[in-house]
Amino acid sequence: MHIDPPLHVVTGGAGFIGSHLVRALLAAGMRVRVVDNLSTGHRRNVPESVELRTGDVNDLAAGAVEGAEVVYHLAAQVSVPRSIQHPLETHLATESATLAVLDAAQRAGARRVVLASSSAVYGDRPGLPKQERHETAPLSPYAVAKLCSEIHARHWAQQRGLETVSLRFFNVYGPR
Repeated sequence: MHIDPPLHVVTGGAGFIGSHLVRALLAAGMRVRVVDNLSTGHRRNVPESVELRTGDVNDLAAGAVEGAEVVYHLAAQVSVPRSIQHPLETHLATESATLAVLDAAQRAGARRVVLASSSAVYGDRPGLPKQERHETAPLSPYAVAKLCSEIHARHWAQQRGLETVSLRFFNVYGPR
């Protein structure tokens, strides 16, 4: 009897971090589905063997996470300067999209949602290294949306029983 490996969904999977995650999941033998609007990601970053659903996560979340065991939510508006110029767009692409993913993941019976956050939630507070217990002080709509997304994820875990993990990325770099 053949058993398919678990399905993992990566929103923002055509982007820099997402495409590396997709390749790691494939190397671990997982089935992968990517959701990306290709605004900053590229089709060429997604292996041909991976199902790609192109469009807004807010619109595609419900169908895209169906059957997923784990959802990695990396899709967001990623530019701090753009967030200052377009705060509503940032809210919709980041915080609203997080709510759409959390709701869809719970309804679909996913086990866990892993959320990409940002060190931007700390603002310009002095002192290194930063630690999770440090006070947050977001200075841009991007940082506010990331922090609010973390709070939504924590709420979903505490009040709705969906396992969530928020990762605050710092200066990510590498190939592609």
